[in-house]
Amino acid sequence: MSIIHLRRTRDGTGIADPPAAEPSGSGEQVLFREAKRRERRRRAAALGVILVLVGLVSGLVFAAGGSSPPRSGAGASSGNTPGPSGAAAGHLTFRGNGIGAARFGQPEGVAIAELEQVLGSPTTPRPTGAAGNCTIDAYLTWKTLTAYFFRGRFVGYDSASLLATQGSGGPDVIPGAATAAGLRIGDDIAQARRIYGRAFAVLLAQGGSWRVTTSTGVLDGYLTAAPGRPTPPDPKIADVSAGSVGCPAASP
Repeated sequence: MSIIHLRRTRDGTGIADPPAAEPSGSGEQVLFREAKRRERRRRAAALGVILVLVGLVSGLVFAAGGSSPPRSGAGASSGNTPGPSGAAAGHLTFRGNGIGAARFGQPEGVAIAELEQVLGSPTTPRPTGAAGNCTIDAYLTWKTLTAYFFRGRFVGYDSASLLATQGSGGPDVIPGAATAAGLRIGDDIAQARRIYGRAFAVLLAQGGSWRVTTSTGVLDGYLTAAPGRPTPPDPKIADVSAGSVGCPAASP
């Protein structure tokens, strides 16, 4: 038996609850409204899935230790740490157009600053005048290198030489310095020729010297002994020079 629910009225009489009203409109309108409701539900469900996936990815990044990139300059080294002093430098490359980051043609102050970054302070506070010394008019000396200048520009360099230290202990050469192809002070002629092949020339001038033309210019220097001697020692690379270094007999 069905139960009829009565709704009490203000005058105390009761009437049956009316049945739910049928949807108004034609059958096509009803179907259209129902389709729109289903489409909204599908979109809501898809959005929920996307939000869940975003949350999972964020959680994985956080768990892996990821962090947002720092602001420009925040926590980064300024790169202005002072260079090492004296012969404790190194990592310089001998080139035909300069040495390390110092290039021929740079203003004197720029080149000196580049050299100080790796060689430390020079032996004098400023370049020494050398007027009339064949294409140079000033030079500045470090323990391991002499840089030459002309009209306020960097024009050449000489490394310290093994010839100046024979029999007096360890040589004052730049630790780790080499040409771009890998030739170092102290290498023998055989090693030099393995590196440069026929481009490496051995000369008899001035008791033994060498010369090679590279992609950046000419490198040359002295040998520790004259080549072709019947007895040892075998000649080795004594030093490296490039650019203008003044008159042969007048350079410091």
